[in-house]
Amino acid sequence: MDFISKLEKEIEELRQNLASKEQELLSIKHKMGTAEIHMDNQNGSSLEQTKALKVQFGETLPKWAIERYSRQILLPEIGVCGQEKLMQGRVLIVGAGGLGCPAAVYLAGAGVGEIGIIDYDTVDLTNIHRQFLHTEGDQNISKAESAANSLRSINSRIKVTPYNVQLDSKNALDIASKYDIILDCSDNVPTRYLLSDVSVLTKIPLISGSALKMEGQLTVYGYRADKNPSEKDTTYRGPCYRCVFPSPPPAESVGSCSANGVAGSVPGAIGALQSLEAIKYLVGQTKETLLVERLLLFDGEDMTFRTVKLRGRNLKCPICSDTPTITRLVDYEMFCNSSAQEKDLDLKILGPENRISATELADKLSEIDLEQRHLLVDVRSEPEFKMCSIDGAVNYPLDQMYRNFDDLLGEIRRCTSHVTFICRRGNDSQIAAKRVLEEIEENHRSKIKDLFGGLHAWSKNVDCNFPIY
Repeated sequence: MDFISKLEKEIEELRQNLASKEQELLSIKHKMGTAEIHMDNQNGSSLEQTKALKVQFGETLPKWAIERYSRQILLPEIGVCGQEKLMQGRVLIVGAGGLGCPAAVYLAGAGVGEIGIIDYDTVDLTNIHRQFLHTEGDQNISKAESAANSLRSINSRIKVTPYNVQLDSKNALDIASKYDIILDCSDNVPTRYLLSDVSVLTKIPLISGSALKMEGQLTVYGYRADKNPSEKDTTYRGPCYRCVFPSPPPAESVGSCSANGVAGSVPGAIGALQSLEAIKYLVGQTKETLLVERLLLFDGEDMTFRTVKLRGRNLKCPICSDTPTITRLVDYEMFCNSSAQEKDLDLKILGPENRISATELADKLSEIDLEQRHLLVDVRSEPEFKMCSIDGAVNYPLDQMYRNFDDLLGEIRRCTSHVTFICRRGNDSQIAAKRVLEEIEENHRSKIKDLFGGLHAWSKNVDCNFPIY
């Protein structure tokens, strides 16, 4: 283990050294790009010839930029002027995951001058099927750093700033104020409300995307016409997230990729479209062509796109109205009653008398004979249960438990030994166990337990061959 730790440390030092050298190379290339025309002049070109050469290169665009970005410069929607704006543009991407990776790739490819990318998490093997800025060799390192390194290898002409932090009320305004537009590529409700409020307070538009299972959504919040010289009606202001969703949904009703799954191509499609909206905004397109007051819905199962009309700005919105009651960032985890860090989610619903550790459960399972069968109730979804399960467990998915609740209570009453509820991390199992404890008779309650830490703890402490996902 000491050898592995030493090797991992050496690899991390090499990565840091590589990143430093790449930044040094980028600086040299920038200086060389600036010197190109001067070099031509030193080779005998007259001042008049140099001026003519500049015009031929598209006024302020250097030769390398025309050669690199010519395919999009040819578009009348972009052109030379639009490319100049892109190269001066600054985009902040929140989340280096399934949405953030494709969005960042296309923004880097388009030559956006500066990309900031925020993510507190580290690269995990389960990420790679959809988060293609990361590789197998990047496991356990910062997602923000991994993504930044990949983006620099795609385009050494741009500036990439990684933020290996958890975005919160203390740091969000300071970071966001350095950028022209924000891309919400997060995966939780507290961060969505946080970014929307940041968008309003900084007057920076927010391009919000989401993806789950085979479906995706995309829209633009916080758009202000007075920030776009191309707009005729400079008084127009688009809705913020609070205008459309005044109250957060119940925490238990919000799905996640880790719990519900996602087809990697779905966040890929939505993330790419987020980058397109950002490019359109930076080059000066107006609200008529941007997804302002419109929500794009993508269904990957039947390959359909449709756009629905959203309500306009709420004139009584607590933050974006002319008389706001919210004038600073708040505690969004408290407001939403949910965590912004899914990996750190650790519900404490049951008391210690109704919880059991993985090693204690393993001991009990080895002690009890067939006549005193220990009942293992796995409350994960059916696909998860089929993917992997503890031998002998029965499946009662939490989201369908009400359909077979009487059957479950009957099994528990017939059990002459212990009953242990199981899920992936020990959160859903507590919810299920609590519901049973509230409904079942007093004489059965003492045998009901919840597996503390769930199957992750089982894999770590009992069976290392049990897959973690």
